[in-house]
Amino acid sequence: MKSVRFKFALSIIAFVIACPSFAFAQVTVDVSKITCKQFVLHEIARPRLVAIWLSGYYAGKRDVPTINIQALEKSTKEIERFCTRVDNLTLPLMQAVEKVLGPGQ
Repeated sequence: MKSVRFKFALSIIAFVIACPSFAFAQVTVDVSKITCKQFVLHEIARPRLVAIWLSGYYAGKRDVPTINIQALEKSTKEIERFCTRVDNLTLPLMQAVEKVLGPGQ
């Protein structure tokens, strides 16, 4: 009887390990609603991932098909520094980007 329970438990564990895709739900995020606090505390996603999306968004608005990786890294750090200030925590991230980098950036 113990052998049957052990095999059953083992098969459940193997199934859970083999099927990690069930654990990940597809999530849609309205980036215009992300706050500085959510950005710096990684509440939505890692800041670098959000920064890459924002970079592509603003590059698309300017019709620029290239990415300057060094400038992206620098901009991300500047935005993170800006967002960590207590007065800026509730500011929408996209407004923070425009304050730090200028409009349309």
